[in-house]
Amino acid sequence: MNFLIRFSLTALLVTWALLPYFENSHHKNVPGEILQIGMVWSILIVAAFFVMVAFYCRTLQKCLSLIKPENRKASPKSVWYMFALPFNFVEDFFIVIHLAHSLEEEKKTNGALKEVNDFGLVSGIGWCVAQVLSFVPGVVGQIAGLLGMVLVVYHWVIILRINRRLRIN
Repeated sequence: MNFLIRFSLTALLVTWALLPYFENSHHKNVPGEILQIGMVWSILIVAAFFVMVAFYCRTLQKCLSLIKPENRKASPKSVWYMFALPFNFVEDFFIVIHLAHSLEEEKKTNGALKEVNDFGLVSGIGWCVAQVLSFVPGVVGQIAGLLGMVLVVYHWVIILRINRRLRIN
């Protein structure tokens, strides 16, 4: 059932993202906006983005591995689903939710998290929503993309700080 829900949500999202390609309008689409800067720069930006995502995934994986197995809501390796296009657009929500819930559970028995009140749930869901909205062509998509980048960095910093606390304990 869980797989069916995730698959259905992914199918809806992909359909929505591809809709501008099938409309008979002259609106710009997101890939067209990206390619305006040139193919070489586009490739470099995409490559840099994937490198950043890899380091981010490594941080999330480390966090889940520092949590006691009985408190984990997901496997540490599951964070790498962020590279499973197009499923990642839905899966990212589950990754940040499972991570935050795992940390909340860990806090109950781990004194290192006693002072922590923010496990990144809001910023994590925020960057996931912004990522989806970045598919909207034009200014809305561009603003959502920028907001998503800010929120993912903010979420990353939260998890890095939590990792430091968990390593000390």
